[in-house]
Amino acid sequence: MPLDPTQKNYDPARMIVHENMHIPQLGRKRHVRVYLPANYDRSSQQFPVMYMHDGQNVFEPELCIAGASWQVAEQLDELQAKGESKGFIVVAIDCSPLRGHLGRRDEYSPWTFAPPAVLANWEQAIEPQGGDGDAYCDFIVQTLKPYIDSHYRTLPERESTIIAGSSMGGFISLYAALRYQDTFSKAGVFSPAFWFAAKEMRTFIEQACIERPIEIYMDIGTHETSDPAIDGFPALYHELAVEFAGILNRKSCQLKCHFDVDNGGIHSESAWANRFLTMVEKFNLD
Repeated sequence: MPLDPTQKNYDPARMIVHENMHIPQLGRKRHVRVYLPANYDRSSQQFPVMYMHDGQNVFEPELCIAGASWQVAEQLDELQAKGESKGFIVVAIDCSPLRGHLGRRDEYSPWTFAPPAVLANWEQAIEPQGGDGDAYCDFIVQTLKPYIDSHYRTLPERESTIIAGSSMGGFISLYAALRYQDTFSKAGVFSPAFWFAAKEMRTFIEQACIERPIEIYMDIGTHETSDPAIDGFPALYHELAVEFAGILNRKSCQLKCHFDVDNGGIHSESAWANRFLTMVEKFNLD
């Protein structure tokens, strides 16, 4: 089936939306979307779980700014139909609607925004943002995952638990995988927004003790930007991704980072949809 991120072609019977799930760590509520494998109701099988950020963009093109989703459900369904995957449960957490795009950044970084020189005059750098990332990760690990494990047939072990996202969602996925090594064994880090707090992330990685095997899939496009008005954004995205891939691969023999560059790739759900199965293949998720 040709990939068309503007279309929705998944089985709605296997999509469960938990509306307004309480986030006690932040005193907020959030929709959480759970997509079940094709054979979920026809077996007693347990399944690995992939936790994803920006949940409204993972499945629903009509909820995406550009009108294109990641098409995660359709792509995983096709893998199952071909016999190339035993199936996954995908748990997609909607991003914060607070303060526009700033609420999302608040929750996707444990640190506040520290703009590099190229972004010093960016209008989006004026307001304080970031700093809720630890509480958000605590919600996933301490509240959401126990709920999912108790209500669905999951494989709860770390070896079967993945966290993934793009941009700021990629940033917080890397952080969560290194902070919660007993929970996650793999992280999908698509188009990471390291520019948000590069110095702090460097220090965090340098000080992290890698106690368990961890795999990271990281990618970057050569035409990524979060604001077309900033000429230096694409180079900043690319240079920082290359730098951090090197840092991760030099960190520990227990930490492996698969790094891909998408020539011409842009900062959009359609680009991440096209690269999603690359992550699945790199992790050998069958």
